[in-house]
Amino acid sequence: MTDSLLDTLFRMCLPLLFEAASIFLLGLAAIPLLRAKKTGRYDRHLGRRFASDGSEPSLGGLVMGCAFIIWYIPNALTADLTFSAVRQDSRSALVFAGVYALMIMLLGAYEDYRRQFLGMPLALKPSVRFGCELLLSLMLLISVNFGGQAETAVLLPFRLGYMELGILYYPLTAILMTLVIRAFDLHFCAESDQRKHIGGLSEITGALSLLTLTLCCETAYSHGGALISCYGAACCIGMLVWTFPPSKLITGQSGAAFTGALFVSAAVLSKLELLLFLAAVPQLVSAVSVPALHMKNKKKRIVNVTDERRRSRSLACLLRDKGFSDLAVIVVFVMMSLTGAVISEMLALYAHSTRI
Repeated sequence: MTDSLLDTLFRMCLPLLFEAASIFLLGLAAIPLLRAKKTGRYDRHLGRRFASDGSEPSLGGLVMGCAFIIWYIPNALTADLTFSAVRQDSRSALVFAGVYALMIMLLGAYEDYRRQFLGMPLALKPSVRFGCELLLSLMLLISVNFGGQAETAVLLPFRLGYMELGILYYPLTAILMTLVIRAFDLHFCAESDQRKHIGGLSEITGALSLLTLTLCCETAYSHGGALISCYGAACCIGMLVWTFPPSKLITGQSGAAFTGALFVSAAVLSKLELLLFLAAVPQLVSAVSVPALHMKNKKKRIVNVTDERRRSRSLACLLRDKGFSDLAVIVVFVMMSLTGAVISEMLALYAHSTRI
């Protein structure tokens, strides 16, 4: 038991340490270049600046993606999955999942680039981006089952066993994956208004959601899901060096989409699809709050641009407008994450009993 615990801690701590250090070093090189692209001036000195000066670049997802490639891909190719009890846990499936997350990140990076560096209000139509993410999700689901027996049953709670979905498993799960990625995007900043994002919020909640998945996957004998979620959590923790106020780099839609893609791919590999809902409580709450606040804002009479900018677009913005400090908002969402973590671990323990 002790050896197993030490092995788990060893496999979790090393990625957190090395990826965090890699993101710090990559940020030192990338931030001055991205800031020069945005402002037209190159300055190697990062300094202690607050986000209000407007020089902080986005595209933080590119930094996360580079660190992820450096550490995840080699480990995925050499991962020891001999004792895994889930068929999806294979080296090829891990590579497919990593490539999937990187491609989702590139879609977000294209959005960030067009919005911040070219001044375009919209890079891709929401329907086009949703379709691209849906297609990529569907391709991932098919890829992880390629060459083996397809597993299309979903574990249900309360000792209800498994529900066989057959061919419907692929489109239904792909739609859920795409919606959860969208929830991560909205949680970062509703309607992509990066002026109102709270530094460190999306990284902290993303890291907690992915660490929850890591523990659940270890509990349920899904070493593959634990591997990708652990490296995803390391990316989020490493980014806190640059995004926690005073921020030097904005995660942007690229980082939010990347985090969401890592989350959904780990949940799918674990064969605990219900974790798409249970382990992403703060992101889903944020996503649900957006249309509700949008309808509320429509009833208000917008007089000028200042009133428009003061509108609460998400739950985080609403809490801050009510007088909550950024730290207090983060604490609220951390409590949501921990609540989801407890419920998620209960499901993983149930899955553990079915896979012994």
